[in-house]
Amino acid sequence: MDANKFGNFVADRRKELHMTQKDLAAKIHVTDKAVSKWERGLGLPDISTIEILADALNVSINELMKSERNVSNESEGVVKDVIQVAKDDISERQKIIIYTFAATTAFFSVLQIFMSIDWSRNTIGMYFEFPYIAVIPGALLIIYGIVCLIRGKKAKDIIPIGLILVVLPPVISAMVYMICGIANNRIS
Repeated sequence: MDANKFGNFVADRRKELHMTQKDLAAKIHVTDKAVSKWERGLGLPDISTIEILADALNVSINELMKSERNVSNESEGVVKDVIQVAKDDISERQKIIIYTFAATTAFFSVLQIFMSIDWSRNTIGMYFEFPYIAVIPGALLIIYGIVCLIRGKKAKDIIPIGLILVVLPPVISAMVYMICGIANNRIS
């Protein structure tokens, strides 16, 4: 796809619809700088944006991809399928990254809890240390999930994972602290 031809097509179509770059950007959830970049031929939109951009410009995906009006729509279904496969792939990769991030954070949180226990011979003690190592990433996941929801993107698992990381480690830390206290009283 020729970036200059694509950019001119987007700019012309946007102007025909009496939209500013900012109006188009707001419709498709990107910045006006991104729209400007496309229109100047300095880049192309992400594949996940193509379908939304075509809808916003009231053109078919084929017309947008070929940067021409009145293009045959024979392969429209194939193009939509390719876009959907690409979106699903991106979504799956993001899910893997988020799950790996959450699992790693949970592991280090549990490690932090066990490292705060004093395993001496006569007593079992623990200094309570708030598990920031999990709470801060959990809060960031919640914020990211909310931003995704605002932008209309799928955030199905992000917010619950963030909530688990915010709530569970402090609860586990408090429980281990209480158990160590009870065990220490029984030993004494």
